[in-house]
Amino acid sequence: MFRKIQNHFRKHLNLYVAAGPLLAGITTMFSFALLSVNGMEGPAALSTVVLVGTVFGWFLFYPAALTLWNVWQLFCRRYQEEALATARITDAATILWGAVCVVCYLAVSDVRMADWTETLVNSQVHTPIATWTVPTICTIGTAAFLGYLILRFVPIKKLPPLCCVFAMAAMYLGIGLCVLFTIQLLGGEFLLAVYPFNLLLVFAKTVRQVCMQHEQGSRITGLAFLLMWPLLGLLTMILILFGQKPDSLIQAWTQTSDWTLSLQKAPPNVQYDEHYLCTVAAGGHRKVVKPLRMGERHGHRIVVNRQLLVANAFEDLLAERLPNVHRRLRGFYDRCGYPVARHIRSRWTADLVYLLMKPLEYFFVIVLYLFDPAPEDRIAVQYLGKYPPAAKRTV
Repeated sequence: MFRKIQNHFRKHLNLYVAAGPLLAGITTMFSFALLSVNGMEGPAALSTVVLVGTVFGWFLFYPAALTLWNVWQLFCRRYQEEALATARITDAATILWGAVCVVCYLAVSDVRMADWTETLVNSQVHTPIATWTVPTICTIGTAAFLGYLILRFVPIKKLPPLCCVFAMAAMYLGIGLCVLFTIQLLGGEFLLAVYPFNLLLVFAKTVRQVCMQHEQGSRITGLAFLLMWPLLGLLTMILILFGQKPDSLIQAWTQTSDWTLSLQKAPPNVQYDEHYLCTVAAGGHRKVVKPLRMGERHGHRIVVNRQLLVANAFEDLLAERLPNVHRRLRGFYDRCGYPVARHIRSRWTADLVYLLMKPLEYFFVIVLYLFDPAPEDRIAVQYLGKYPPAAKRTV
């Protein structure tokens, strides 16, 4: 009986590696809910715990389990000789699910595909690789992936020796790329570095398995290392024909800011208050929101457009003439504006907010021109950093 269970476990290792983190995530959330003050009440709370636990399991515990599983496969000699089918499944799960996790992480993080010369806002950080070197990175990565497919899915006995050496040389380039990516990302986004580190493990264990299966494994690895350099030179010459620089592979990492290998110093980020809709909307595309100048708020530089100036001037007038009404409106806006504004994380959504608030802007202008003897003067002095408006809170 024990032998049957052991054999079943060995044949379905990847299934247990995937199911274990899922169960761990749900169990962790159940434990947290049971230990909380209110506990769990009703099916809605139960479904929430299961949902959150599933997310934790798949996006946090499963990548960690895959990392440990890849490390074990790399260093276990017996596994390298026997469990090739299992290794292929592990590789596929690592590559595909890792890519999904990276896309989801980038969607909610502050990393932007913007070079170091561009001014960002708040806590945003620049791209870890120079955007103009993306063709170089993609070409080398594609060559490495093709080499991996050849070595992993073509039987070694049917693979010509020179083709095997070329494929391994391409994978060496991929290993170098993964090392650089991991080092670069460790300086800013640790969780993003998990994916290139796992790709490094996938490539390394594939090379090791080929060496253990091939009769002349040690000779092939040495020849592949020597052939890697002319292969890199050939790819570089092809890329030069398409507009890339000879040192693009180096500048991809150094011509950046905010990361481990970065050599550039980016301009300071512009600050705008994510609590307030008009301030966020000022960070949209220039052709849409039409920024006028830089302003100052609480010692930080902010982007100022006409809509933001008008809204702040209206609040200034309201606080001056009707302070009680202003306090009530201010409290209502603080409660309702922030839940909306904190979800505005891209220029496109900022553009949409700017357009939706246009009718309010026109209303504010009408009120200013009806009750202020010098409305344009009040509008112009907003966010200058010297004039103290009556309303100290800004929109």
